[in-house]
Amino acid sequence: MEAESFDLEKHRAEWLERLANEAIKTDELWPLKFLPEGDYPKWVERVEYELGQVMLPVAKVKEGVEHTPRQLGALLGHECAYAVFLVELLNDQATTAQAKETATANDKEKSETTMAANDSFGKWYSALRRLAKRALCSSVDQIYEDMSDFLLAYSNAFARKPKTLKAGSIGSTNFEIYIYLIRFWRNIEQLKSVFDLHQLLRKVLGEHRTGNLKRVEKICQRIGLHFRKPGRPPNPK
Repeated sequence: MEAESFDLEKHRAEWLERLANEAIKTDELWPLKFLPEGDYPKWVERVEYELGQVMLPVAKVKEGVEHTPRQLGALLGHECAYAVFLVELLNDQATTAQAKETATANDKEKSETTMAANDSFGKWYSALRRLAKRALCSSVDQIYEDMSDFLLAYSNAFARKPKTLKAGSIGSTNFEIYIYLIRFWRNIEQLKSVFDLHQLLRKVLGEHRTGNLKRVEKICQRIGLHFRKPGRPPNPK
């Protein structure tokens, strides 16, 4: 009886699809919220979504889209790096809390909130560990080129673990702008134009990190932030 020929393309496609689908399921467990529960303008909710995209690059994985070993390796590497960073951050917070001999009611409330967040984080972290183990183990069953692309992309992305939560350490400069928008959204809503927002961001973040007016206009379009007046200043007469 003649053995079936090995379909390399099918084997590769099935491997990548399995990784992508599991990444999507893991992404759904992502616990980090930048906004407390409440009602917010649509653009503010969109900013939170964009922050999640920066923090969670695997969120860019879509079902039914053709993926590559390099892409999935890099996305998984970035997410694992964030996971390690967040574990270290939570451990530091727990150590600091234990060092305090007394706690106010406010401290206790924050502690309870942190514990709830840690529980959600634990579910996501466990799922991510399972995904990473399966992905790394299954990569050895691929051809040399695919395995090499996946592992190199993973290691390069994993090596870029953030050092702090400070602006500039995570993602692009868009992250800094999004953090400012979400923290001071009420103040932003009082502005009259994109030009005013651009000037404000230049004062807060600096001209280099803010970029030109066109960049801020594109960010506003992406998040659906609209002002009552046109974004550019009127021409002088």
